[in-house]
Amino acid sequence: MSIFKKTIFTGFSPNLTTRDVATALAYLFFPLKWSGINSGKKVELVEKALKKYFNVKHAYVFDSGRSALLFALKTLGISNGDEVLVQGYTCMVVVNSITQSGAKPVFVDCEDDLNMKAGDLEKKISAKSKVLIIQHTFGLPADIEKLLAIAKKNNLFVIEDCAHSFGASLAGKLLGTFGDIGMLSFGTDKIVSSVRGGALITNNQNLSEKIKIFQDQLPAPKLLRTIQHLIHLPVFYFGKEIYHLQIGKILLFVSQKIGIINKIIYDQEKRGEPVNFYPSKLANSLADILLSQLKDVDVINKHRKEIADYYDKNIKNNRFNLIWNNEKIKSKNCIYLRYPVLIEQPEQILAFAKKKGIILGNWYNSVVAPLGIDLEKTKYVPGSCPNAERLAKKTFNLPTDRNISLKDAERIVEILNNF
Repeated sequence: MSIFKKTIFTGFSPNLTTRDVATALAYLFFPLKWSGINSGKKVELVEKALKKYFNVKHAYVFDSGRSALLFALKTLGISNGDEVLVQGYTCMVVVNSITQSGAKPVFVDCEDDLNMKAGDLEKKISAKSKVLIIQHTFGLPADIEKLLAIAKKNNLFVIEDCAHSFGASLAGKLLGTFGDIGMLSFGTDKIVSSVRGGALITNNQNLSEKIKIFQDQLPAPKLLRTIQHLIHLPVFYFGKEIYHLQIGKILLFVSQKIGIINKIIYDQEKRGEPVNFYPSKLANSLADILLSQLKDVDVINKHRKEIADYYDKNIKNNRFNLIWNNEKIKSKNCIYLRYPVLIEQPEQILAFAKKKGIILGNWYNSVVAPLGIDLEKTKYVPGSCPNAERLAKKTFNLPTDRNISLKDAERIVEILNNF
């Protein structure tokens, strides 16, 4: 890895701004701000902003998207013995929310575009099926009309998993507003990020009242956890700036190893177990950071589309399958949380790019990601989603975030074309 060029990242808190770092440092070091670290008016302001943005009647925030999903399921009356339909090519924390609700996840295969396959959904529905979770992978709208029609035919509740798709729309209507409940995530690598956070949106008054009850019963976030999240911002900001000098790499590794900063997914979660410090309410200081990011979301998404368009037009290496570079995909309002590419043995291009100072993404390298989880705990039956399994073995992704300049994209394309 060259020490003369800054490292380009796909993950590693891609949305970070100096404004976010300044806000975090203010809460950490200005005594007048300390009383507002966990409680204050910013949470209410975030909920108002979400209602306005999505043009919905109700919005409620939580400590994370995974907690929000858990309470969405509980709101819909999930209990032991129920089945929740979720696509293969997803994340372990989604599955954990299902199992912690008492339900059994039933995995549905995906199309080549990485979203749920309607034909396989119809085959997987049983008398025990109660909820369908529709994931809009990397910001590409799923085949929502077909999936909703199947759900209606089979009396299924619908949760839209918009963890990847904040701001994407279909026929002029924002994703997250088609189903009974929309779930949003504000984790480190999402469209907008407050390090940790999630939300539920709905137009259903009855569901809203139930969600509110769950939210009101939650404990305040633990102060040490909130401080970890706040420290995450300056540590990652400065760590990334000097990563190419190796000092930044050491800073990030040591900070996480000794617990100064949070983990994206904890070891317990990889084993399918709950952590003892979540669910909780969203911290006021994190809501403050989120408020600033929400103001930028449309600009951020426009930038993502421009970077993705550059990849479409300039990656010429035939070894790569640009699965979204076609008219069908371009007719949808995809916002490109990441730009997915397929190749045999993606670990080779990941290693090649890393030597050149570019850390490409590996979402999702397993049918239930990340690799190394206890797959048995997910209830996934090997072979039940063959296309998702095939795609997971071939997928890597390119960055599109606000900190990726056109010059960065040119550098990435040059490396891919020379691979």
